[in-house]
Amino acid sequence: MARTMRMPGEAELPPGTVRDFVGLLFFFYRQAHRPTLREISDWIEKSGLPGTASTETIRKMLRGMTVPAHWETVRAVLEALSGLAGTGADSRLIYEDADGTRSSHLERLWHRALDEPDALYRQAEHDPWADDGTGGYSDEPPFLPETAP
Repeated sequence: MARTMRMPGEAELPPGTVRDFVGLLFFFYRQAHRPTLREISDWIEKSGLPGTASTETIRKMLRGMTVPAHWETVRAVLEALSGLAGTGADSRLIYEDADGTRSSHLERLWHRALDEPDALYRQAEHDPWADDGTGGYSDEPPFLPETAP
C-alpha cells in the first residue's frame, strides 16, 4: 500500500524559499486529494508534456529534498496535480497572498528557491543574536566566555 505523503515539518524543512515552494506544491497535492506518486507519474507520462518526473523526483520535490533545475519538470508535476484536481495549471490561484495563476505563482517560488535556497533563514546561521538554538530568540547578547586569569 502506498504511503500518504505529508508536508515536512519545520525541523525537516526550515522556513525559507524552498519551504515556500514545497508549501505551494503541497497545496496542489492536497487539492488533488493526495494521489499516489505512481498516479502523478503516470499522468505525466500519458500527457505528452515536454517535461517528465519519476516517482522518486516527485517524492523528493514534495519532501523539499530537491528543487528541479528545469521548469519543464516542475510544470509537468503541476499539470498532473492540476489535472488530477480537475482544474487547469493556468487557472486563477487562491492561496495566501497569491495574485495570478497557479503556474505563474509556482514559477515565481521555483525561481526564488533556486536563486536563494537559504533565504529567510541564512541569517540565523551567522547572527548570534538571532536564534538561541532552541527555536526561540534570546535577549542576552552573545558574550564570549570569560577566560581565567
